[in-house]
Amino acid sequence: MSDSQSRAITAIHGTDFESFVASTLFSQGWSVSYRALDWNSLLTFLEDSSQLPDVLLCSTDLEGINLNQILEFISKGVRVFLFRKEGALASDFPTSIPQPSTALELIGLVRGSIRSPMVRDSNVDTQKIRARVIGVAAAQSASGCTTLAINLAAELALSGSRTLLIDAHPTAPSIAILLGEQGLHSTKGFQQCGSGFWGIEVTQENITESLSLLDIALFEFDFIILDLGTIHDLGNVLSGRRWSGETLVWVASHADDLWVLSKSDRLAVERLRKLVHDLHRNSMKPSITFIQSFTKSSRRANAQDEAFLAAVTPLRPKALLRYPLDSRSVATAENSQETLYQSNEKSFLRKSIQGLSGEIGS
Repeated sequence: MSDSQSRAITAIHGTDFESFVASTLFSQGWSVSYRALDWNSLLTFLEDSSQLPDVLLCSTDLEGINLNQILEFISKGVRVFLFRKEGALASDFPTSIPQPSTALELIGLVRGSIRSPMVRDSNVDTQKIRARVIGVAAAQSASGCTTLAINLAAELALSGSRTLLIDAHPTAPSIAILLGEQGLHSTKGFQQCGSGFWGIEVTQENITESLSLLDIALFEFDFIILDLGTIHDLGNVLSGRRWSGETLVWVASHADDLWVLSKSDRLAVERLRKLVHDLHRNSMKPSITFIQSFTKSSRRANAQDEAFLAAVTPLRPKALLRYPLDSRSVATAENSQETLYQSNEKSFLRKSIQGLSGEIGS
């Protein structure tokens, strides 16, 4: 087992549910280091173990289960999920949650969160959710995902949709600078950036509040657009507990679409292949769309186009799109701290993004 692999222990009475939990965790790269048959065997194993698990998954009907000891595990940093069977009374175990019925639901619960698992929004009534959530990410740096996220949100707002733009780029947040909206990171709520257009910036200091705002935004906005920046080492990000991966974990459980931009030069395609491999191994809720960025206007396919296509088709994406090269328009918008619509509404890139917004907003 690699040092970076997340460790889990199950202490579940029902064999069918326990097998479902263990196999789901295995499929996502977790190490299930012990499968306890009762509470005493769990305690014996932990006494002999050199380290506590990252996650403990147990059931309320496990023989000898002790709630006080569960709270002690939580105080030591173990994330504990206490599942109750259908029909069991929640009042008997106030911190318990219903058993998930699908692998994606279980994965969404278990993936690392700095918030307590017992206060996660696993029971959100999806029938009431209003927003369509789109994560915009890149396979490598400088692929254009921030420009796309800003202007996609702006175009959706122009069409009359109430839109929220999230700067979730953990290492290089830039939306506040590019739009001249200082203070996005310090706001206690959604900060209006224009007509029908709001934003927040996720930071290490406000990560817990930002995640709570995202949960609220699902019911208050028509669209939520998240600039996720470059995705590296997807498996460890989704199973880890670093603040920088928390928004991507949220996207994996809540988003409708994940748009992945990539250039198509040789180095970019190699990094794209690695990301495609990671996406294939890690289950996520959103459908995947790949966008070939900085394409030329020529309609003839070249070797780079073919390499890009070969890299992404094994994942069977929802769509394949092209994102044109328009450096002059981007530079003009950045220098004036405006959207493409404001700086040059007739530019080729602005019209391309307007077309994308029209397709998803219809």
